[in-house]
Amino acid sequence: MKLNWSHKKFTLVIIPDVNRSVRRFEVPSLLPYVAGLATIALLSVSVTIFVFYGRTSLLANELQDQVVSQEVVYQDVVDEKNEMIDKLQNEVIQLSQRTEDMKIKIDDIRKLEDEVRSITGSANSVAIIDAEAPIDSAMGGISHPAADSEVAAMLVKTTTQLNDMDKEVVELKQSIADSKNKALAVKEQLRVTPTIWPSASRRISSGFGLRKDPFNNRPSFHSGYDISAPANSEVYVTADGKVKLTGTDSERGNHILVDHGKGLQTWYMHLNAILVQKGDPVLKGQNIGLVGSTGRSTGYHLHYEVLQNGESIDPMPYLK
Repeated sequence: MKLNWSHKKFTLVIIPDVNRSVRRFEVPSLLPYVAGLATIALLSVSVTIFVFYGRTSLLANELQDQVVSQEVVYQDVVDEKNEMIDKLQNEVIQLSQRTEDMKIKIDDIRKLEDEVRSITGSANSVAIIDAEAPIDSAMGGISHPAADSEVAAMLVKTTTQLNDMDKEVVELKQSIADSKNKALAVKEQLRVTPTIWPSASRRISSGFGLRKDPFNNRPSFHSGYDISAPANSEVYVTADGKVKLTGTDSERGNHILVDHGKGLQTWYMHLNAILVQKGDPVLKGQNIGLVGSTGRSTGYHLHYEVLQNGESIDPMPYLK
């Protein structure tokens, strides 16, 4: 048996208050079912939208948290990079300052070297330049952050200065080596030059040149210095050399002749004792004898004589 739903109808009765008439409405039999289905569909869609919205909100919150976290990480990285850049820029500035200081010190060394060269062969003292003079550390001024271009220009300048200093250091090293060799040559020359006193005494009782002879009172030439000193006080050789002869006679008494090379010789006379032998090498300041009054002498003293190419010369220019 087949139902015919199209001919069935539902009657909707509305009963008002007592003063009004009853109203009747006929509706197709399918309308309630359609309305129910529509309601169910609407509820399903609403639930679906609510669930989707909830999931979307949750995902949005997660993404927001990730964005915030990434921003924090990014800001930390940026801060770290900025801090590193500031540190590097400060190091460039410090390097530039140290380069300037090194340049000044190199210039001071050059000045000192020039002074050393100017006195090579002289016994004068060298005036030392103080490259470590104290510097006031007080600072101030308006804060003005350095621009990247300024730091870059300073880096280029510092690099150029360092390259120039590399060349200067090489030249300075060679120049100082030359000065050292010259100084060693001067030192060696001084070792064989009679520049010290032959005794602890500095009392000259008779100088170089014409004098009245102490024995006959006649004018005579005195070929050296007579240095008064206590008996048996030490006599020092005034330069490196080799003992050329030792001996004794009625005029010189006990005497020693030392050869220093290049035609320079020194003589020590009227000794009480001779402490070296002919052919002995002697070093500057070495004790070679004792003061006496042997030979043609009026009392204890040392006759000290300097000879250049066999000629007696005034010892005073050599005595310091």
